[in-house]
Amino acid sequence: MTPTRMRIAAGVTSGALLAMPALAVDDDMARTQLEQRLRLTAALISDGPTAQRIQASGNSRANSHLDEGRVHHALARDLLAKGDLAGARNAADEALKHLGQARRLVPDAPARQAAARQRYEQMISSLDRLVEAWRQRVGPTDAEDGDLSAAVDLMSTARGFAKEQRHEDAVFTLSTAEGHVLVGMNRLMGASTLDYTARAASPAEEYQLEMARLRSLADLVPLAVNDLKPKPEAVALIDRYTEASATLRGQAQQRFQAGDLPQALVHVRNALLFVQRALTTAGLVTPASTGGTP
Repeated sequence: MTPTRMRIAAGVTSGALLAMPALAVDDDMARTQLEQRLRLTAALISDGPTAQRIQASGNSRANSHLDEGRVHHALARDLLAKGDLAGARNAADEALKHLGQARRLVPDAPARQAAARQRYEQMISSLDRLVEAWRQRVGPTDAEDGDLSAAVDLMSTARGFAKEQRHEDAVFTLSTAEGHVLVGMNRLMGASTLDYTARAASPAEEYQLEMARLRSLADLVPLAVNDLKPKPEAVALIDRYTEASATLRGQAQQRFQAGDLPQALVHVRNALLFVQRALTTAGLVTPASTGGTP
């Protein structure tokens, strides 16, 4: 081989080696998104009230689609385990399609559908604004953020559900997307990950969890105001909500230090309500607190 050809061959080999890490990252991202889609499909299949409504309807076509959804979901999981990402994605999409057809054949009450549609429109609007703000903040490295990629993929799935008039499924999907957005944006600020699933083993632990949740949400307020740019009258309202939340937070700490846990929990939960109102006013739909109602 001539020196020139050797240099060309070396360059080609070097280029291929450089491309390998990028391909590995792409595969990891595709696998993560596919696993998220399969978890979503499994949750839809295991939705007790919906499955019971379909099975009790006596509609053979609806029941057939429900069974097909289960079969394709199982196939998708098997293909994923074998490393066939494209085949698994196709099977997962087929599962979602059959589940949608089953639900359309046995529709839910109109009032519930209308409420789901309204909730979907509110959530998708909020998430659109927040994801755009996230991308502007992260810049050219946004493709490397797994939470952002997962949120965008879930939002796309939710839009597909909405086009098929499957607004309850869309809301369910957007709830998962919200978690990715909140975690990702919270991470950008250098704060700890928001956790809405933790359960306390004691009143003292519950207080600490609620206080940590309050701090995380309070940290999101200035970011939401800066990135979502609410109107001046909304900003004034946000300031009042934030001040009220801070006052209640101080009272909660005082009662906790005095050993009055029940009253401390009342104050911290009320503080959570005010900070959630602040975020909602800014244009961010936040998950409901897992604590009890004050």
